[in-house]
Amino acid sequence: MSEEEVEIFHGDRPPEHAEGVKPTKAKTKAKTIIAEADPAPSSAAEAPAPEALAETEAEHLAEEHVEAAETIQAPAPEYHFEIDPESLWTMPPAMQERLSNLSSVAAATNQRLDDQEKAIAKVNKALKQLA
Repeated sequence: MSEEEVEIFHGDRPPEHAEGVKPTKAKTKAKTIIAEADPAPSSAAEAPAPEALAETEAEHLAEEHVEAAETIQAPAPEYHFEIDPESLWTMPPAMQERLSNLSSVAAATNQRLDDQEKAIAKVNKALKQLA
């Protein structure tokens, strides 16, 4: 990666496409909602009696209570997880190949770093001799 990409990756600098963009604040006007009154019933005969409302509401609550009790008492299904112990330590061939490639790349990188360290030591020794 280049230095520019490294800075962006580490978060030291924002990406270029975001540098020129200025944040804009959208100004929206809040909508006012006006509540309208419900029209009153024209006669008392149309409105249900409070006793009838109480009875239907009580019946409805009783039905909900029975349904809730049934769902609570329903037994949960049993789960059986059987895992073959030998399969826990095996990998698919693609994963094995990838890990093998990664380990060989890591070994090659370590060897290259060791060679560079030796070369740097030689250069430093030659510079000391010249000075």
